[in-house]
Amino acid sequence: MRKQNEVIHSEILLPQNAPQEYLNRETLWNSAEKVETQWNSQLARKIIIALPIEIPTDQYAELVRSYCREQFVSKGMCCDFAVHDKGDGNPHTHIMLTMRAIDENGKWLPKCRKVYELDEHGNRIGEHREDIVDWNKRENAEIWRHAWEEKVNEYLEKNNRPERIDMRSYERQGIDLVPTVHLGPAASEMENRGEVTFLGTLNRDIVKFNSVRKHLRKALAELIEWIEEIKKILSEFKEEKEPTIADILIDYLNSRQEAHNGKSRYYYNKDLAVDLKQVSKTLAFLQRHNITTADSLWKMIEEVSAVQSRIDNADERIKELKKGIKFLGDYTKYKSVADEYGKKKFGKDKFKTEHSKELNSFYRAKRWADENSNATTKSLKAELEKLQKQKDAEVTFIENNYGSLEELKRAKYIISKVLANVKYQEQEQSREIIKPTKIHNQNIE
Repeated sequence: MRKQNEVIHSEILLPQNAPQEYLNRETLWNSAEKVETQWNSQLARKIIIALPIEIPTDQYAELVRSYCREQFVSKGMCCDFAVHDKGDGNPHTHIMLTMRAIDENGKWLPKCRKVYELDEHGNRIGEHREDIVDWNKRENAEIWRHAWEEKVNEYLEKNNRPERIDMRSYERQGIDLVPTVHLGPAASEMENRGEVTFLGTLNRDIVKFNSVRKHLRKALAELIEWIEEIKKILSEFKEEKEPTIADILIDYLNSRQEAHNGKSRYYYNKDLAVDLKQVSKTLAFLQRHNITTADSLWKMIEEVSAVQSRIDNADERIKELKKGIKFLGDYTKYKSVADEYGKKKFGKDKFKTEHSKELNSFYRAKRWADENSNATTKSLKAELEKLQKQKDAEVTFIENNYGSLEELKRAKYIISKVLANVKYQEQEQSREIIKPTKIHNQNIE
């Protein structure tokens, strides 16, 4: 069994102009840190990527190496990567990338340069800073994600695996599911120890919600498709008046009665009683919802879909509110650490290393707070409580009124069977109807 946090492979990849001594990890990062003189300079770019469990473990290093050479090293970055596998089914790689380019003499270049703005006469009218390289452009994230998708799928295909990954969000793929959130190492470790975390609970709620919604949407999709079939069939009837669902249920009983002919009296009554109970239950359900025609059933499905849409919107907003509450909490919790770091004149690097988690949490929270300057913990919690009650009420409404939609599925079966076999003619004046009293007089429960 592998040990916790086991590194199964580590490697440094260098661009063409980089000194070979940078193949030593300590030398590389000491040099990168030495050239950074600003207290808030970013030393490296860190990327963590999950590795596919569908390919052999001994191909992980080759996969990551190929990806890093194509996307980072070829652009001039030094790359330090390590492959981790704790044996818990969650292999991943940590990739550290340098932020500065290297010139032809193996020296670090500045991150940006000063560019003077000139008028039409060549006179200086202003200045601005311009990045030496384009590694910080936001669109790179999309490029790197897509490149990883292609690289992993290449290895899956090479190993004759049917799986493929798609780095697009559910929304961009057109998948109507709520995505789970990334736990991170701290929350993952706590969850593995059996401790309940905020993010872990949120993910469990999302998985449960997606499961319920998937079941409901499948049932609704089947019903919607069925309604369209019914409308098409009914449009071909020559009757001026559309037959009601109750009429069709009676026709179903009549057809079932004919199917039972020839049986002994005991089995005839027994089977017919079962049919009557099923139809009566379905009819009672439809009557409770005032469903008399295909159109009225369609309206009910539209109502359920509207409620489901409100639940979806509420769930998305609840997720954002919980994240906001957490960010504001982190902002307050770690502000003193950030203030202390900002005041330090000596030992800043050591302090930054020792308090990296607190500082990272604070700056993430600060970015969110700056973008949502009017938000307060009190207002977010009040909106969250109100929205949660509304969502719970909508979920309860669906569960109490429509359940698992089993009776609607039964109605679908019965009505489809009748419409497939019964022809409604203009000259038909009346239908042969089985009256329930005839069956109840046989003393059948």
